[in-house]
Amino acid sequence: MNRGVFRRLRVPLLCAVGALAAMHASATTLLQMNLEQLCERSERIFRGTVLNSRVGTVEAGGVSVPTVTYTIRVEEAFKGEFKTVKGVPVAEVRMVGKSDPVRSGDRQRFPLLRDLPTIKVGETYLLLTTAPSAVGLSTTVGLGQGRFHVFGKTGSEQAVNEYRNRGLFGEPGVAARAAASAPTLGPTPTGPVPYAVLADRIRAIVGAR
Repeated sequence: MNRGVFRRLRVPLLCAVGALAAMHASATTLLQMNLEQLCERSERIFRGTVLNSRVGTVEAGGVSVPTVTYTIRVEEAFKGEFKTVKGVPVAEVRMVGKSDPVRSGDRQRFPLLRDLPTIKVGETYLLLTTAPSAVGLSTTVGLGQGRFHVFGKTGSEQAVNEYRNRGLFGEPGVAARAAASAPTLGPTPTGPVPYAVLADRIRAIVGAR
């Protein structure tokens, strides 16, 4: 790469590095992780309903990075600490926001972070989130792997992440084997699983640490 090309790419590269540095390394590396690995890399694990979201920006490495902050009513906590607002436990999660493609002349530059987890106001999720960075940004561990949509009738809810739970129960380690007494799912399923079973597995993994 010649020096002229490098100079033109320097700002976009710094922007990408700043955004990536704002997240936990394990979250931005798109490696397939099982449930035990997701739990190990998370600072907080909780189920909740998204109350609202607001967009903003944060300065990272001299670059303004788009953000979206979610306020979530915590309905079940598995790991981490949560603040209380008017007697209700609440989690705020500020993530890198999605940005539109940037056009320069006849060229169009697409954002580097296009696989950010999808979270919608009013929906219920089980989230495994990373520790906030120095500029207050976090994400779900493994991006869409640590974002489980919870849906269905009360008492028979299902949960599925953005990768349809692929590899979620593969190659369990010592801590995951502590869940042996929990209801079984059979051989490495793909697709939604009972939320109650997933919650039991998480409790066993977290409790074994």
